[in-house]
Amino acid sequence: MTVSIPHRRLILSGSALILLTGAAVPGLARAAIQERPRYDGLKKTIAVDIFRATEAVGGSVTAEGMTAMLTQALVEDGRFLVIEGGEGGPMAASALVRGAVTKYDPAAGGGGLNISGGPLGGLIGGRAGTRTQTAVMEIALRLIDTATGQVISTSSAEGRASSRTSEAGLVDNWGGARLGGEIFRATPIGQAGQDAIVKAVDQIASGMRTVVWSAIVVDATEGGVYLNAGADRNVQPGLGLSVWRPGRTLTDPGTGEVLDQEMTRIGRVQVQTVRDRLSVAAVVEGETPLRGDVLKAD
Repeated sequence: MTVSIPHRRLILSGSALILLTGAAVPGLARAAIQERPRYDGLKKTIAVDIFRATEAVGGSVTAEGMTAMLTQALVEDGRFLVIEGGEGGPMAASALVRGAVTKYDPAAGGGGLNISGGPLGGLIGGRAGTRTQTAVMEIALRLIDTATGQVISTSSAEGRASSRTSEAGLVDNWGGARLGGEIFRATPIGQAGQDAIVKAVDQIASGMRTVVWSAIVVDATEGGVYLNAGADRNVQPGLGLSVWRPGRTLTDPGTGEVLDQEMTRIGRVQVQTVRDRLSVAAVVEGETPLRGDVLKAD
């Protein structure tokens, strides 16, 4: 095949072949998340904060890539309803996951053969070869109760990924830009991050066991009490829920950190009708709830 690029001098450099050849990187659903039985319990809401990653561990590229992959992993896991910022923000969720990349080593081990040479076809200088590369990433996670701001649990996970690729990249000598860019998940370090996330999901699920399932009253009329949870959270008719009214929010005067949220139990409702994202309940004990009251699973 002849490559013709007028008025440009290109050289071959490392690690872009995976993009140029269209080599596929398995998605989380196919390669990382093992199949589990369908989850039919009540789904708790969870939000993912942007990862922290310094420039030394990849900066914003790593932070955004890891945040996206963890969000996708939690969605595919099936045990949670993942709330994103555009759908109400972290406070709409029962818990918030905050993650940080604590170790980032894209070349923890490996080796290979490289061949450097002169011009290829008169226009292109080249370097080609085969290498094996092992990448390592470590992440630390905090699971935070959004109602109180308290840390529910902490955990960490390490991921590794090895790849064997034929090096071939294209660099524009005039502009210095790599043609086509790089896709975070397609890199060995992206795959190592994906491996760490798979392990982290189970740790998050373990921490979420201490979080009580809850929903919010969106309206209450003579026709019933409407809550913001339906089939999307596996709500079923007959579900009994205690009604709690939020009171004072107690904060640390020095730091502004939320220490606790006073809650008063005012009654109980039972779900009668379930829609996609909404359910209608009837009062079976106590007073009629108000918009903003919290409903907790008995």
